[in-house]
Amino acid sequence: MSDKKVSMIVPVYNSARYLAGFVDSIITQTMPQSDYEVIFVDDGSSDNSGDILDKCVSQYGFMQVIHQWNSGPAAARNAGLKKATGEYVAFVDPDDLLTEKYLESSYTKATETGADIVLFDAYRETNAAPAYIKRELTPHADYAFLTDDPSSIRSMQMQILYPYMPAHVADLTFHRNVPLAAPWDKLYRRQFLIDNDLYFPRDLRVLDDMCFNFRAFGAARTIYYFPTFLYRYRVGNSSITTSYRTDRIIQDKKVFDYLEKEIATIASMNEKYNNKDNTEIDNPEDASLKHVSNNELLHLKQSFYARIIKSFAIATKLYFFNPGNPKNQQQVRTEIIDCLSSVPYKTALTGIRLHNLEPKLIAVALACKLRAVGALKMMYRLQYNIANWGRL
Repeated sequence: MSDKKVSMIVPVYNSARYLAGFVDSIITQTMPQSDYEVIFVDDGSSDNSGDILDKCVSQYGFMQVIHQWNSGPAAARNAGLKKATGEYVAFVDPDDLLTEKYLESSYTKATETGADIVLFDAYRETNAAPAYIKRELTPHADYAFLTDDPSSIRSMQMQILYPYMPAHVADLTFHRNVPLAAPWDKLYRRQFLIDNDLYFPRDLRVLDDMCFNFRAFGAARTIYYFPTFLYRYRVGNSSITTSYRTDRIIQDKKVFDYLEKEIATIASMNEKYNNKDNTEIDNPEDASLKHVSNNELLHLKQSFYARIIKSFAIATKLYFFNPGNPKNQQQVRTEIIDCLSSVPYKTALTGIRLHNLEPKLIAVALACKLRAVGALKMMYRLQYNIANWGRL
């Protein structure tokens, strides 16, 4: 058994301006420094992030750094995970901050419950004006729970794909539109990750964390949640999630291919279970855990369709209508129509039940169905102006 309680894994890429504050939030943890390790993975940074991390490692014995060629956040997290020795693992981002009890509180709950995954809450912080931070407090749910109910865990898995989908545990309903996909508001039992061969899909450059959690929640036997804010997610700091991406559609399609295969595996397992063909199930004793009802499978596919539509809406911001896009209006219009007419977008728009979408995404879906590119651009401009207004 490891003498470290928690391994904290931090992928770093050109994060020099954030590292001082982030490291300060690490060294002020209430958990003794002898009880945890911090593994930084410098993913080929072109700024002085690597030098800063080397200095941190020389100053703090519980820190270490891996330097590698730029391979993306998934590969960076995987590199850290392979080096981890802690009983539990935390994945955090260097452009965010930790509260002082981030490690102590989450680890205490983990050992009390023995859960595969421990879930807690995160502040959502936005720089609203100079020297002012707007902080949103939206918990995942209203009170704590420990569940080993496969149906409840499956509902959380659906909300990972699309946060507006209803998740539940017994009579407790999760708050909608509070994302479950990120790894930083969770603590994972390391042996659970090893036993289920859970790594971040290294071929994905976007939404790899969502895909990781989709598999992790699907494999988890027990999940514990306690409504305590331990992480400080700082909106807008990550260039990965806000900058112009010429390959956004290509990268999104890789994600959809990955998820489609995962859902197909679940459907196949479900069919074998229904046919009582346990000889074809790798672990027959786990069949009840893997089994999903036909209704759950339907909702899982609806979550997938909603994810595709939501990702397209995001692509209008990061690619199609982004000010950095050099293409003219007609070229953008043609590309959008071609995209919506292709798989999997066409499949999602045909299969989605609009009542499963949040109101603003219903508007996007209807505009997509009608190929109303002008309406999509108007919605983009409206959202852009509101976002900029919030910064004033």
